[in-house]
Amino acid sequence: MKFGVAKDIITPTVSMCLACPQCDRDKGFKEIHDDVYVRCLVLDDGNKKTVLMSFDLLFHDRSLNKAVEKYAKENYGIPPSAVVIACTHSHMAPAALGYNPGFHNDRYEAFLVTRACDCLDRAMCAMREGILEYGVFDAPFNVSRRGMRNGKPANAPNADYPHDTEFALLCVRDLSGSLCSLVMNFPCHPVFYPTSTGVSGEFPARVCQYIDIENYGCISMYFQSACGDVRPNVTADFENNCWKAPMTFADIDAFSRDMAKSVCVFVKNGGCKEKTLSVASDAFEIELPMEKAPLEYFENYLRDYGDDMTNPNCVNADIIVNGGYDTMPESVTLHCQTVRISDDLYIAAMGGEPCFGVKQAVKAAFGEKSVLFIGYTDSCAYIVDDKVLGEGGYEPTCHLEYGLPGPFKPGLDEKYTAAFAESYRKIK
Repeated sequence: MKFGVAKDIITPTVSMCLACPQCDRDKGFKEIHDDVYVRCLVLDDGNKKTVLMSFDLLFHDRSLNKAVEKYAKENYGIPPSAVVIACTHSHMAPAALGYNPGFHNDRYEAFLVTRACDCLDRAMCAMREGILEYGVFDAPFNVSRRGMRNGKPANAPNADYPHDTEFALLCVRDLSGSLCSLVMNFPCHPVFYPTSTGVSGEFPARVCQYIDIENYGCISMYFQSACGDVRPNVTADFENNCWKAPMTFADIDAFSRDMAKSVCVFVKNGGCKEKTLSVASDAFEIELPMEKAPLEYFENYLRDYGDDMTNPNCVNADIIVNGGYDTMPESVTLHCQTVRISDDLYIAAMGGEPCFGVKQAVKAAFGEKSVLFIGYTDSCAYIVDDKVLGEGGYEPTCHLEYGLPGPFKPGLDEKYTAAFAESYRKIK
């Protein structure tokens, strides 16, 4: 096996807005607390290659994927299905195309593509022999946010609701045994919100820093798993059934240090076992039909909340009411990928913000094989399962946040399992 690894800074060089509505998006960032990065790992089994690329961004639409996929294909012969691009979902990242209509910066968009392609080049020009390992452990760092208020599902802490606690790791070592890259895959929303005006990679970037400090020469990266319905456990105020605020960068640091320590202990104790790299890949789409709300729904929302045009709900409602209603899509196209890493280990990746039940439905398609599940490959929607859809609450009803006409129709779990099962059949 050969591998190449690299990272490049993607902190803005121009004044621009931040991504999350909880930040002062209309005013632009005022400080850079810590830099944000793109990180890239290339794995080569001697016949085929796969690229794993992680961005310290909240979201991006598929234009970024397409640009990097095109570059990888034209320059290195790597098929688009083998290029996995995802965001860490930092809520203090720069605004980008997709989730931030009207708030992105064209110069920054061009900068992102250039830095991503440069990062791939740097990884490709320094390929070397290595060893691949994989391991997974149960981690206590998150908590479900599908709590109850007044007898209804709400965005509140719930220690008893089923959620994803699987912490998966891909370790890449050189032939001397030194750790050169560590791919972390764990679900947890970066929502500490220590400032509303500063750029930060939040805890995913800080965890990477701690891992890299511990392992001289290592470039680690973080991929969100089924993160849509979970938050950091330390942000939960169970006594008052709410989330702690404000949190600080010191809180992020302590949380990240604890996470990094658990990862390092697991790796040093031999928790990751060697795998024989054998790459194959497939890309496909799943159509998810929606229940379209009447125009009055969007008119009423704009009437009640339209004074806050920094909020994506209001921006989207304005677009819909003023001529966009009749052209709204009737379904969401969920872009998915399956990448074989070894005979018993696969990557399953998808766009949007997948919840735990979605991961369970996808894993069912692979039987007893191990699955590294990655979300946030684009900004299409919250991706829920039939259980969450039936219960209601924030995740299945936040369609307006993504400019969509309504919630999904039932029958989701079967679609996920069947589509990934067919993809697995093609490449197993």
